[in-house]
Amino acid sequence: MAETMMTELLGDEDFLLLSKSLSEFSERELVPYLRTLGRENFPARFISLAGQNGFLGTAIPTEYGGQGGTLESLLPVLEGIAACDGSLALTLAAHESLATTHIFLGASNDQKRKYLPELTSGRKIAAWCLTEPQAGSNIFNDMRTRLVRIGKGWNLSGEKTFITNGCHADIFVVLARAIDEAGRHAGLTACIVEKQGSEGRIHHTSLHDKMGMNRSDTAALKFEDVAVADDAILMPLGSAEQVARRVLLRGRVGIGALALGLARDSLQRAESYAKERKVAGGTLFDQPLTRAKLARMEESLSVAWQAVRSAAQRADQRKPVKVQAAMAKVFATETALRITDETVQILGGYGYMGDYKVERNYRDARLLTIGEGASEILRLAIARGLLDESGVREILPPLERLHEAVGPYRGSMEALWGPAWRALQLASESTHLVREYIIREGLKPDSIPSWQTQAAALADLATKLWVEIQLILAGTALVNSGRNSQKRTKLVRTFVAECSIEICHQASALLHTLGLTDATLCSNYIEALQAAAALKAPSPSPAVSPTQPESPTRASERHR
Repeated sequence: MAETMMTELLGDEDFLLLSKSLSEFSERELVPYLRTLGRENFPARFISLAGQNGFLGTAIPTEYGGQGGTLESLLPVLEGIAACDGSLALTLAAHESLATTHIFLGASNDQKRKYLPELTSGRKIAAWCLTEPQAGSNIFNDMRTRLVRIGKGWNLSGEKTFITNGCHADIFVVLARAIDEAGRHAGLTACIVEKQGSEGRIHHTSLHDKMGMNRSDTAALKFEDVAVADDAILMPLGSAEQVARRVLLRGRVGIGALALGLARDSLQRAESYAKERKVAGGTLFDQPLTRAKLARMEESLSVAWQAVRSAAQRADQRKPVKVQAAMAKVFATETALRITDETVQILGGYGYMGDYKVERNYRDARLLTIGEGASEILRLAIARGLLDESGVREILPPLERLHEAVGPYRGSMEALWGPAWRALQLASESTHLVREYIIREGLKPDSIPSWQTQAAALADLATKLWVEIQLILAGTALVNSGRNSQKRTKLVRTFVAECSIEICHQASALLHTLGLTDATLCSNYIEALQAAAALKAPSPSPAVSPTQPESPTRASERHR
């Protein structure tokens, strides 16, 4: 099953080879190594092993010791390591997606040449120091750590918390408020601090007894008058917030991939268990309810993977990705949490026992809707983006623009996707109608605290619609390239139709919370139900396939 599932998920031949290499690396080196560790022992050799086997620096140019890849090519690495162990993947994400990426995006060429080869080879471990004990979601405004100009250098003082790799890092990328020689605030600035030479000035406290990610090193740090040289300041002064926001956006996409690695491993274990577990004269897998549940889990996993991959592709194309990264992270992490929870349910009492890895996967996945942007905060960010007139057409483009993006398959989207395309149109119209009502009611982005429930609901509508669009785009591209499968076509049609029903229904419910109704929304819901029913009804016409497309004329006649 594992090979078939990865083929369906990744598709790309290079990614499949990478995934196979990661699986072999995990079985050969990581699994035996983890057996030697206690429940909360940090895997100190992991970063070195990953570097030696070519799994570090994936998105870093070769001139700095990296693999010269992209954010998209980093996703299978995070996913594959997470399938082996969540703590390892979180250690890698903090080292690679956060600290290493900040240096790559914000450092000078000399600084990159000095630090990146050490990190991409695994000779040193890095930590990214942003979160502070007193700070809320608006960390950039609440930051108290200070970087004060003193003579020819700088003095760093302050506290950070929930820092992954904090106790074991050799290099810290620290964000602080810079104070220049005149005592003026110079804005948020990042600096690089090396542990060697600063002993006694950097105090760390390991944070134990976590719900999950137990082998991950989580620490509280205190920097006490740490001397920082000029060549360790990431210039220009005041640039750290802009760079950090880019790091977070890329990191959120990576966390989505990490979550789906936990989900995939759980799903594979659930299916294996179901096929072996004897019940009622057969196996648990023979039960229709079990097979239906596993099928839904696999569908959800595939859809969430496409969402994460689409966000990564957008980032690699250097397009605005703030809202899309938030959507991908929310959708993927919450999907993973549902899949790991369902897996525990399928295994029953065994799934609740620590001897079974699915129990650990569930606890590890629970962190991911909190870290690097809690789902609630990201929903509010998504809502703000949707109410911005200049951005909404980029986030949720008119459906006619999808033809421009991938090109129709020997005809039209209607011919390819049938009733599912109509369902998507209804979902899009419903989402945009609700958005217009919200704007008409005067619920602007700056008034969101007074209508957070509606904002979160709008974000959910838009996220589902965005995911549907990404699935349609990817599916059409596969058809155009001749690499589509009947299984993939069925998945796209089924998910789009069923998700559109949810959108149309929830759009009406959201409007109701504002004391409003709209006949179009009610009509859209009914028609979406009919479109989904039409997909399930037997048809005398041949199904659309990569080798025998249905003509637009015949499609329009059949669905008239």
